[in-house]
Amino acid sequence: MSKELCTLHLEEDVSISADSWCIECQTFLCLQCEKDHKRNRASKRHTIISSVEYKQLPALILEFSNWCDEHEKKYDFFCHFHDTAGFVTCIKDQHKECRDLSPLDDVIKGIKSSATVNKVKTELQNLNDNVVMIASHLDSRLIALEKQKVQCFEEIQRTRKSVNDHLDKIEKRILDDLDSGLFKIKSKLEKMLNELKSTKTKINNLQNDFPKMMEFATDLQTYNGLRQMAKITDEEFSKVDNLKSKDEFKDMNMKLKIVEALRSFEKNIDSFGKILIETVPSSLQLKSLKGPQINLLLPIKSKLINTLKISDVVGQCKIHGCLILPQENFLFVDRRNKRILLFSQDGTFKRTVIIFVDGPSDVCYIKDDIVAITCPEAGLIHLVDTEKKRIENTINIKGYGYGIKSDGEKLFVRIEDSFIVLDLDGNTIYRIQIPGKYITQFTIIENNIICTNWDTSEVLSYDMKGNLLWKYSHDQIRKPIGIANDSSGKIYLSCLNSEKIVVLSPTDKSSYTFLTNLNGLNKPFSIHINQQRSLLLVANRRDGEAFVYLIQT
Repeated sequence: MSKELCTLHLEEDVSISADSWCIECQTFLCLQCEKDHKRNRASKRHTIISSVEYKQLPALILEFSNWCDEHEKKYDFFCHFHDTAGFVTCIKDQHKECRDLSPLDDVIKGIKSSATVNKVKTELQNLNDNVVMIASHLDSRLIALEKQKVQCFEEIQRTRKSVNDHLDKIEKRILDDLDSGLFKIKSKLEKMLNELKSTKTKINNLQNDFPKMMEFATDLQTYNGLRQMAKITDEEFSKVDNLKSKDEFKDMNMKLKIVEALRSFEKNIDSFGKILIETVPSSLQLKSLKGPQINLLLPIKSKLINTLKISDVVGQCKIHGCLILPQENFLFVDRRNKRILLFSQDGTFKRTVIIFVDGPSDVCYIKDDIVAITCPEAGLIHLVDTEKKRIENTINIKGYGYGIKSDGEKLFVRIEDSFIVLDLDGNTIYRIQIPGKYITQFTIIENNIICTNWDTSEVLSYDMKGNLLWKYSHDQIRKPIGIANDSSGKIYLSCLNSEKIVVLSPTDKSSYTFLTNLNGLNKPFSIHINQQRSLLLVANRRDGEAFVYLIQT
């Protein structure tokens, strides 16, 4: 491999061997230039690797630049619509109408520890495994065909022994047919094997490049490398998947059909038999490939709008449920004192809406001024008018009801080992059996139930028939209680023991910490999101404080 030359000296027509490479500037540096580079205020924090390490970077990584060729400036944003990086000036020139733009630092932050890395790596491995399995299967079929040829040949010979010289000519003809049939099959199978060898070579090259990329590439290079690997993997997967639709992929067996008249009418026989090729579907089970996509959960920004010190105003309380009303008033369920508290949007206490005989647990908005409130021990749901301060209807659900949601026409309630769907008169529409003593709170996204199990510290997703779709856990998610989702489908979890609000993406199953005890969280229990105004309300159980945040996606 040729020796690299210092880029800065080459600009002055001086050839000096380079000893290192600046990842950010993408320039080779000699020893003196490296020292100057490290002393320069603008570049002193740049990452520099040796020329030896540079040569370890995969070719697909080196093809990507950190700089906008048109403006000769370093990339600083990413356009999701065009799937490309750019410099701020590019927005005016090429992305004027684009709305889905993100700071590049947000896009590539944590890329090497993201779920995408394992996804691409796993898909590469799965694709390689499929190629190996297909190749092995085809090899075994070739061996089986050879054995079938032997079996046919032996049967031919056994038949041949029962006849005289007349069979010499037709024997040769049938043997020629046999060889011709085998040749046609082998030619097709060997062609497939050659195609698979080419695919496997590409996969092995990517797999060899993968650890080098992870060790030596920048985050941007890694991001671009993963996208390129994902693209190549998807293309090769399509090729492999297309093989299954070809006739050559079906198992073809060779058999011999002896002419029945041969045994008794030797003089009239002019054909020994016929080579039959039977095609049956292959029983080979391949690993499913989805085609890896770079789909990162970008950090969401938040702005604290207000802090409500509920206990300072109404005395000690234990907040189990909270709700942002359409008028942006805040409703709180105080389980300790069996009451519903109403605060204005500026944090001023307005009134106690109602006091129950039994302890309330959760609340949801229905329509107009009506909310629904569960009372687990009593097995009741109360429909309360918050303006008139009275119970409009009471539904007996004959069981411990905890979390509750409504679409304005129906009620969805968690009751012991199932979810029930009721109309507003309390009639049961249907029941969904989902066992779990410690599943109490839930949200509904695209007709799926997303719920928390605070005992196992898991988030679980079920369809409306009670089938488990997926489950998720993370070290930061400890005893999740409250759960809500924003307008984009991201899930927000209030974690009692870790004292965090964690955001989870249900699409790629990745999460990050949104708020912590540094933001005032103290045993956060209940959470609610007003999707229209992007407002997040979270309430502490321990100290009776609540916080209102503006979610800035």
